[in-house]
Amino acid sequence: MAEPPTRGQRDRSRDRERSHRAWWSAQFLELIEGMTLPEPLRAGRALARTEAVLNVRRTGNLVVAMVRDRGENLHKPRLAVRTFGDDAWSQAAGALAAQARHAAALLAGSLPADIEDMFAARGLTLFPRRADDLAMDCTCTDWQRPCAHLVAACHQLAETINTDPFTLLALRGRERDALLAEIRHLRPRSPAPATGDVQPATAPPTDPARFWTSPDPHRTAPDPASWTSPGPVGRRDGTADRSGPAGRPDILLDLCGPLVVEPFGDLREVLRPAYRILTTPRASPATTPPAVSRADGAGPRAHRRGG
Repeated sequence: MAEPPTRGQRDRSRDRERSHRAWWSAQFLELIEGMTLPEPLRAGRALARTEAVLNVRRTGNLVVAMVRDRGENLHKPRLAVRTFGDDAWSQAAGALAAQARHAAALLAGSLPADIEDMFAARGLTLFPRRADDLAMDCTCTDWQRPCAHLVAACHQLAETINTDPFTLLALRGRERDALLAEIRHLRPRSPAPATGDVQPATAPPTDPARFWTSPDPHRTAPDPASWTSPGPVGRRDGTADRSGPAGRPDILLDLCGPLVVEPFGDLREVLRPAYRILTTPRASPATTPPAVSRADGAGPRAHRRGG
């Protein structure tokens, strides 16, 4: 008969579980485990490891699970999370829209590390912190709350939050599609290009053979007056001349047309500052060219010949 695991083995197993869990799902479990008595906490973890949680369903901020205990009895634990009001969510959505990286992280399946600070600045706590953030019950006869079945269900729910952080936001009152739609609405839109910046599009020639025999008459040559005067390919400081149209280093962004990526809007507005920085000439520090020795003795000499 196999010996039961020692306390050290159980601790190492628990550490391995935590190492595979994202920080946001681990924080979700902190309140549940912190308010659970040792015995139901141990039993609930054991139920979660033995796949005793048959299913977990979420509707809005309500989670209902089905858990089988060691006696093969089925129990239905339920958990509800306090939601934010519409005004609070409007403020949070505005903050997420202002920081494109927050929305990008959510779309990539993760939570930015400072998202808690963003919510806290508006008087909100994304993760349940107090007992009154949660309401819970179970069909079992155990007097402790949370009971082992609630602990097991919350561990399974944490696995869902681990892979889809939008679940945590939904428990607080905003579903994924509604939140992303609000972020798209609040994201600043790119202004329309100025007249003359972009050439009108023309249809390609209908005869493919003309591609090889003559220039495409449908193409409009750029106006030379809009470009800087001809100059050397490189500058004296060794950098390439990429100034482009006078005063408009980002003209290529307008030529390529809108680069809309939802929910962030037109990426051209993100790239414009980079284009301007990359095309700004930098002053090169004055350097003294090194002395070069020549084999024929024509250059500077280290010593004078005798006699």
